[in-house]
Amino acid sequence: MNWGWTVPVSKMKKNNSLNEIAAFLLKQERLTLLCHHRPDGDTLGCAFGLKELLEQKGKEVLVLCADPVSPRYRFLSDGRERLDGEAQGAIICLDIASPSMAGKWEELALQADVVIDHHATNPFYGKMNYIDATAAATGEIMVDLAELLGDLSERSAAAFYTAIATDTGCFKYGNTTGRSHQAAAKLIAAGFDLPALNRWLFQTVRRAETELNRLAMETIRYFAEDRIAAMRISLEMLEQTGAGADELETISSLPGQIEGVVVAATFKEQKDGQYKVSLRTNGMIHGGEICALFGGGGHKQAAGCTLSGSYEEAEQKMVSALIKALEQL
Repeated sequence: MNWGWTVPVSKMKKNNSLNEIAAFLLKQERLTLLCHHRPDGDTLGCAFGLKELLEQKGKEVLVLCADPVSPRYRFLSDGRERLDGEAQGAIICLDIASPSMAGKWEELALQADVVIDHHATNPFYGKMNYIDATAAATGEIMVDLAELLGDLSERSAAAFYTAIATDTGCFKYGNTTGRSHQAAAKLIAAGFDLPALNRWLFQTVRRAETELNRLAMETIRYFAEDRIAAMRISLEMLEQTGAGADELETISSLPGQIEGVVVAATFKEQKDGQYKVSLRTNGMIHGGEICALFGGGGHKQAAGCTLSGSYEEAEQKMVSALIKALEQL
């Protein structure tokens, strides 16, 4: 979406301090918290955890998101699927790597008063910024910020835990660090029901997801002496199983669990005929750099891009790039 705006990138790409950001937030009476489109646990957990903290201080807080909240995360939004409304007060972007990732709220993101994020590609587009690419999740940054804003409630702690746990795959992904566990420990101490939350986030599977996983796994093809696995999810599969965004969230990690696979590419067919590609690597090659070749990006072990053409053409483009990267090891 192009609103004719120019991204106001900070010349120095220098972070404000969390103390400065906390002071700014506490001075505001009304705030709008923006989540990125296709919202995940990190962006939603950060938004609703911060909302809880600020409302405890008597602030009026609105959370906006361009796309629906999946059933898995509606416990954060009090059951609401849609996060719409009229923006008010200061604009805070959470886990939004670039304004375009705000979807229909891109214009608001371009006016952001504060940007808090953990993506290395973030251009520091806010008036105030705190970008920490060493954080496994934006939720880790929010735990540090929360200590400056007041006491954590069970609700805010559960929200921030959701942010960190989902972006680290329940602390199994390669981005997990000691800091991730330390942040989680602080949140767990607030007293929310940790076993129940983990069961809901990581051990509860809908039947549609099980059926979609089965069909998708049957499409896996291997390349480069089985170090590359490519998997396809077609529109027909989605229609047949009734699967939606919630069922698609974790499926990209499945082929990467196969012994010997270095990088897994999941191709999700779109209604316009293109394919969204999700890469998951074991860290030997940089998924973000591969996807950047096709106009995408992301992290070393999780990245994405969009490819045009037939499935065979899309698969050939990506597999060729992956083979080249493996040959350079």
